[in-house]
Amino acid sequence: MNTSGWKVDTGHKSGYLSFIDKEIAKKLPNSAIKADPHIKSKVKVMKKHLMYILEIQQNGSGFGWDDEHKMVTGSRDIFMGWAKSRDGASSLWMKPMIHYDKLVEIYANDLANGSKVKGPGDEFEINEDQSTKNGGEDGNHVIDESGCHSQANTTPSSSRQSLKRKAPENDPLEAEFIQISKSISSLLEAEKESALAMNEIKKAFTHEVDVHEKISGNRKELFQILCALPGLTPEQVVKATRLIGQDTAKMDLFFPMPDDYKVIFVRQKIDGSH
Repeated sequence: MNTSGWKVDTGHKSGYLSFIDKEIAKKLPNSAIKADPHIKSKVKVMKKHLMYILEIQQNGSGFGWDDEHKMVTGSRDIFMGWAKSRDGASSLWMKPMIHYDKLVEIYANDLANGSKVKGPGDEFEINEDQSTKNGGEDGNHVIDESGCHSQANTTPSSSRQSLKRKAPENDPLEAEFIQISKSISSLLEAEKESALAMNEIKKAFTHEVDVHEKISGNRKELFQILCALPGLTPEQVVKATRLIGQDTAKMDLFFPMPDDYKVIFVRQKIDGSH
């Protein structure tokens, strides 16, 4: 739209919102996105942020603008102190403005020139209106925003313009995207926690299976050793297998013994003497 004749020094020609609606309907027919309020309010926020960045480039102290990464960098504490008097400026900290170059190209006359004649702490107003020579969409369509622009009737003795600040409009589309993003983040976090829990359960189950298999193998080995010991009847072998095999500590003690000691150990367990 900016490169097709709709841009004028004061903003955009009357009818630009209708033009945007038609173009959106062509590209995204089922989106339900409207120029007003979705795009109009988003543009206001972006213009206000751009004004803050231009001010930082001229007057920033202790923090500044990284043109390579398109973000505000420097001392966070100093920046947050500066941002307290500028509504919405705190969100610019270390957040890339991917549309910076395009916004400067579009709103250079409205913002860039005006920011150079302002001092730190000044408040600005940006009016994107439909001039009477072009007519208006609704007769009084005005976009007000905290920003800066040079007035044609400003005299050298006039160093400050009247102070005025408009409260930013809420962007319902952005709010919806934020809510969706939060929901997805919560879902992913819950899924991550569930995966961790399942992994712990799997480890515990695997350990239990390994222990069971080891004990089962030791009992088989115990039975084979008992059968090979001299002087034991089948009844004694079975009873010893039951008595020793039910206690892993007894099996650990039994296996390394010499055969003659194993026989003594078995007889003691069968007789119940120890």
